[in-house]
Amino acid sequence: MRIVPARNGWSWLVRGFALFRKNPAMWLFLVFSYWLAVALLGQIRYLGPAASTVLLPAFSVSFMVMCAVLEHGGMLRPALLISGFRSGRSTLIVLGVLYLLSIIAVLGLSSIADAGALLLWVLSGREPPEAALTDGSVSLAMLIASAGAAPVLMAFWFAPVLAAWNRIGAVQSLFYSFFAVWRNWRAFLVYGSALFFAGALFMTAVTVLAVLMQGKIQVLRSFALIFTLLTLPTLFASFYASYRDVFPENAVPAEPPPDAASP
Repeated sequence: MRIVPARNGWSWLVRGFALFRKNPAMWLFLVFSYWLAVALLGQIRYLGPAASTVLLPAFSVSFMVMCAVLEHGGMLRPALLISGFRSGRSTLIVLGVLYLLSIIAVLGLSSIADAGALLLWVLSGREPPEAALTDGSVSLAMLIASAGAAPVLMAFWFAPVLAAWNRIGAVQSLFYSFFAVWRNWRAFLVYGSALFFAGALFMTAVTVLAVLMQGKIQVLRSFALIFTLLTLPTLFASFYASYRDVFPENAVPAEPPPDAASP
């Protein structure tokens, strides 16, 4: 499996948007269905968010399959939302469990700064005490968590699709993913900068709307939800574009393998 130098990371977003434009209505339907499923799971305290995290690698493969179908000239359809569960299910579940444990470990590491306030905020929704917010301990914990999350994201960026499409184990897929991102750090830096700039523009727009709407929170939430749903297809498709750049020689199935081929 050969890792090659990627193009400019900005092109991943451009190509991701091009894939979105091929079938925007079905893209939005599938993304909304996924968002709704995650939201419903989130209503089950503790177990729901944990389950959605464990299933994330399989769903990420589903979105990769959608992109491959579009690239091969096919059409999106609702059944593709669960196509990621048809190939390498057991390995993807293992990756999901490892991802969940990694998140908990990173949050646990951040607890050295705020005595676990950020960890409880993320895992249970309990807001940090006012003192932890004002003395900067939660902010420091967020910085520590961000630093700890970086290698985790590197390891999991390509791991699900490598495990599903290349039939390799969880540890091997994490290894290849980590070093693929490491070797292409410049492209990922550009990609991350572009996302940061887009996020800054979004926050600016929300701030302006907050002033114009005079604090109408429900309107602002609706605007944020609509914007998120419109941008998620491009973001998901950009993951596929990055994979095709870094692993161009890997086979890309136009359709997921049959169930019988799953380990």
